[in-house]
Amino acid sequence: MKGIFVLFLLINIHLNAQTWAPVSSVPSAGRDDGLAFALNGFGYIVTGYLNGFTESNKLFQYDPNADSWNEKAAFPGTARQYSAVFTLNNKAYVIGGYSESSQALKDVWAYDGFTNNWTQLNDFPGVARWHATALHIQNQAYFGMGTSPDSTLADFWKYNPDSDSWTRLSDYPAGPNRSVLGFPLLNEGIFGEGFDVNPIAYEGSWHSYNPGTETWTEIPPLPAGLRSYGMAVSNEFSAIVCGGMDENSIFKNECYYLDYTKTWKSIAALPPNGLRGAKGFALNSKFFLGTGINDNYVRVSDFYQLQVPTVTVQETLLFPNPSKDYFNLISEPQAKVSVYTVGGQLVQTLKTNDAGFLEIKQLQVGLYICLIEGKNTTEIKKIAKL
Repeated sequence: MKGIFVLFLLINIHLNAQTWAPVSSVPSAGRDDGLAFALNGFGYIVTGYLNGFTESNKLFQYDPNADSWNEKAAFPGTARQYSAVFTLNNKAYVIGGYSESSQALKDVWAYDGFTNNWTQLNDFPGVARWHATALHIQNQAYFGMGTSPDSTLADFWKYNPDSDSWTRLSDYPAGPNRSVLGFPLLNEGIFGEGFDVNPIAYEGSWHSYNPGTETWTEIPPLPAGLRSYGMAVSNEFSAIVCGGMDENSIFKNECYYLDYTKTWKSIAALPPNGLRGAKGFALNSKFFLGTGINDNYVRVSDFYQLQVPTVTVQETLLFPNPSKDYFNLISEPQAKVSVYTVGGQLVQTLKTNDAGFLEIKQLQVGLYICLIEGKNTTEIKKIAKL
């Protein structure tokens, strides 16, 4: 009898006792619209405008265990702000931006955190731009939108690190926008906010992107209303969106939390009364965010840590069960189970039986994500049927 091997990835999310706590400030002048990313358990910040570009190319690494910043190899490209960055295969990729000589850029640089080295890659083949959006979704990377000297853009591209090449995909469904927030959430990318120029028009819609089907789906908008220059930080299981500036140029400090339900939840506001152009990263199940311009139009180097929400990951191996058609879900009886492909497509909606077992004989061999909704609990499990 063929056995079943199941790998569980259990995610428990706690939204109580939300507090922001100050951590060490970045050891440079205050900056806005720089870049921040996480690599190998460390956070990094680089580029941006610091009342000039003298210190813009300095790269600082944040050690969460020591609560300290250490200077690393400086960014070798032209000093800039409004660049975009994604991480992939233990490297960070910096793309384009707005140069200190007021030029739109399209160069691409890769930073290796292990070797502390920068490498210049092929230029991005599309229009040079700034204020674009970049992110990784699983093991793929994407880049698009932003603004050029002539227009605001809606194009959307996928990057292949093996060939150092780009493929254009379907345009962003909200149309031309700059300052669009983009971040990974499980097997999708989430995009929203931003604005068009000439004339200025703020965008309120939010969309998810499915890399498996290469399709866009509109999701509920942020309840805070229209804004731009906001900040988003994701640990891939959940994300926060904070601050920004609304269409009346009023600075904001509200923060919202988003998870697999794609339902926005209000969480603790940022300590400053308003903040725009800040950046952040996620480390050790905590969110870090800082720099930017505060509501007094002062560039700051302050950084903060969100104590919660936290994400706890627990992996459990289950060996062959008595039947090849069932596995023990260790869940509430009669729990609703929505089974998705890793690309985000709903395969089937099932229920556990009274003993908490789930019948899976109808599933093909492969990887799946299960959303389990019981009377008292909600969980996500990633399973592999072999």
